[in-house]
Amino acid sequence: MRGFLVLWSIGGAIWAQMWVAIDGYEKGAFLSVEHTCDGADIPIVVRWGGAPASARAYVVRMYDPDAPADTFTHWIVYNLSGGELNPRQGGYREGYNDFGRIGYGGPCPPSRDEAHRYVIEVYALHKPIQVGELATWDKIRLVLSDRVVARAETFVRYKRQRR
Repeated sequence: MRGFLVLWSIGGAIWAQMWVAIDGYEKGAFLSVEHTCDGADIPIVVRWGGAPASARAYVVRMYDPDAPADTFTHWIVYNLSGGELNPRQGGYREGYNDFGRIGYGGPCPPSRDEAHRYVIEVYALHKPIQVGELATWDKIRLVLSDRVVARAETFVRYKRQRR
């Protein structure tokens, strides 16, 4: 099932219709434990489409807007060339998550909290970005502004079971 559809408008004309979806999950569904810190921490598969023909690269970010202190980034992948992020295939660049590691860090909200939302956003860019080897969301965000031609998002939820 497709996630959030974004319509961008410039001067009243529709600029792009882009969608994003997570394999096996409807928008707002609860994520299974296998994709979290309580399970095997297996990365999700993300697909998207509907970007303008001018898109040459994509950035995917997964973050928790309900984190206790601030928005928490769980995964950053950049300079993708197609409409799918499939960890089984590889061939992409990953940045540092807020766990301080490169790659995917699955949902791991405090067990006392209600369910957290995990937003997956995809940015379509007119050209790849250059951020160096120590890519963080802050560094990537700085170079996105003049390259984004479309953006879409969806989300899933997760609540830890009390032990």
